[in-house]
Amino acid sequence: MSELSSGTALRNLQQAQANMKKVRSLLRAVRENPDRAPMALKAGWDSLTNCQKVLAAIPLSAADEAVMTRQIAVQRYATALLVRLRRIARQDFSAVDDEDLGDDDF
Repeated sequence: MSELSSGTALRNLQQAQANMKKVRSLLRAVRENPDRAPMALKAGWDSLTNCQKVLAAIPLSAADEAVMTRQIAVQRYATALLVRLRRIARQDFSAVDDEDLGDDDF
């Protein structure tokens, strides 16, 4: 099995972040309809676990400046998403999807 290249690592990171961004629409729907909370929580959790797998699969040989910078952005995004999922789990739907969810694209 060949090692992951930095280009492939970047594409994987971008895909993981795109998947987390899709969860945002579910979070907005929860604010309007709290009955969707279990579905949004599951989708968000699945997206986070997938993101962590992608981050963990990047070998040191692929960790160049661009990859590390993208990793920082993706991890920040994942942390912000986790905060919102925690609010859903606590059934606090008032600020589930603030607009400051770290859309940093380096």
